[in-house]
Amino acid sequence: MLDCNARPTASHEEDSGATWDADDEKAQSILSSGPAAFITSCMQPSQGVYQIPDMGISNAYLLDVGEQGTVLVDTGTPGKNQKILSYLTTIGKKPSDVTYIVLTHPDADHSGSAAEMRRLTGAKLAIGALDAPRLSGEKKLKEVGGLGGVMVGVFGAFMQVERTKPDIELDDGSTVGPLTIISTPGHTDGSICVLKPGAAICVGDLLRTDGSGKLQLASPNMSRSMDEVRRSTEKISKLEFSMLLPGHGKPIESDASKRLKAFVANGFRE
Repeated sequence: MLDCNARPTASHEEDSGATWDADDEKAQSILSSGPAAFITSCMQPSQGVYQIPDMGISNAYLLDVGEQGTVLVDTGTPGKNQKILSYLTTIGKKPSDVTYIVLTHPDADHSGSAAEMRRLTGAKLAIGALDAPRLSGEKKLKEVGGLGGVMVGVFGAFMQVERTKPDIELDDGSTVGPLTIISTPGHTDGSICVLKPGAAICVGDLLRTDGSGKLQLASPNMSRSMDEVRRSTEKISKLEFSMLLPGHGKPIESDASKRLKAFVANGFRE
């Protein structure tokens, strides 16, 4: 199952100092400090899809891409590095096995641990081209109006994200190993989905699921354009995949593309 309920308790104090090699002393100390043996294994190993457990308010995933390594999709809020590294050990991987970190968008609950994870793994960091200036600090990390703007202000007061320049800026149709990048603006200007053909699609905050597992569109208060959200959702509904992996809520583990087509046909309701 992809849904995870484990509750590891170890914490890791952030250090924004020098750069480390993926297998150096700091990375190994983080791995050894976490109770990896007590983390529930949450995966669809036959398709190389793993949900990292206990990530808090947002989801993060690992996609196995064979000889090209492992791709980390989103990194959660700041300070989630130990949880990610500990889970890697439960699936028999090392930090250096992570070859790419792909962010579906730059919001703090998705990019919060990206800079540190790049240092600890040596992976290349990638994000949609239009969102790259927000990740690097050239623009504000998040800009929305109304209630969403108030929420962002409150959120930002308690959560500081290390800004960093990505190694790769992604466009529609870009590839990361065997994965295909789909440009899906709406929640942010440069939001992307990550498709593992025939297996799964990571949709970031384009879509979410509620407490009962039903599909919902992105939060209107936190999105730049709901018209674009709907157009982007229609776009990915034309693709085929068995699993849909949202940034928030429980993943859809089977018949996901069929459910998404029905969702769109029913006026974006399920």
